[in-house]
Amino acid sequence: MAYLINQLCNQDSGYWNFEESAPRLGKTRAQKLVTITAAEMDSIELEKWEPEFLAVSDRLRLPSFDLGSGLLRHFPLRQMQVQRVHKIKNEELEARFGHQAAALGAEGACETLLHGSPAAWKIAAEGFDVGRSESDNLFGRGVYLTPDPATANKYAFGKLQPCPQHSDTHCVRCVRLLVVADCLLGRPFLPSLAASTPLPWPCPPGFDSIVADPATNPAVARFLQSPEVVVFRNEQLMPRYVVEYTISVYSRDEFAKIVGQQMRQMQQIPWSHRPAGVFSSAW
Repeated sequence: MAYLINQLCNQDSGYWNFEESAPRLGKTRAQKLVTITAAEMDSIELEKWEPEFLAVSDRLRLPSFDLGSGLLRHFPLRQMQVQRVHKIKNEELEARFGHQAAALGAEGACETLLHGSPAAWKIAAEGFDVGRSESDNLFGRGVYLTPDPATANKYAFGKLQPCPQHSDTHCVRCVRLLVVADCLLGRPFLPSLAASTPLPWPCPPGFDSIVADPATNPAVARFLQSPEVVVFRNEQLMPRYVVEYTISVYSRDEFAKIVGQQMRQMQQIPWSHRPAGVFSSAW
């Protein structure tokens, strides 16, 4: 068990190279961009006691670390700490979104999803842009969103990129950005065959989005660890909030203690009752 803990803790020595200090929340690039885009959209910074702020914060709260649940994929991320929530008002995008909802009619089911991006303020002002997406993504060109906050966090500085100031993927000092958006799913396509190359773009005829959830669809479990939603038309998305947040991570000693405790607990569970997590057969 000690060997396993050491292997996990040493996956990337950069995980543990951080200063345990309060985040610097001075004037950020995001705040400057509010002024630049003020003519195109309005944003209201919510007070921390307001119900909407609390609802967004709750949406980004991560569950406690649990080996059996497969949360190891987000290691060493511990929590996402919301610093500011900006409510977006953009009449042009709202009208476009409303027209698309009306066009979809009964199939215009709306889900609130997350999209991590350093361009969050540009998205709030101009909307999402499918044309800027990459063709080599799993499902081709499209805007990718997720209900999972830890997955959205991986894109806060760009696609799996570190913070530009400290070159640290798990930086606890720099402020990160993500967009909370309403998404019109329309008629979703559920991938039935896992492919090693991107599916054709746009979405297969007759569908409006792709919904890929490894928990319910074994066909995508080889490629995804958390749910993803892909849409192919900008008007299906409406940015509602821009969130500024920082993260906290597990320290080496804390992580080793938690893993040790949970492994000892798991060893007391009969094989037939162990969860189908990454450690279900590692004893």
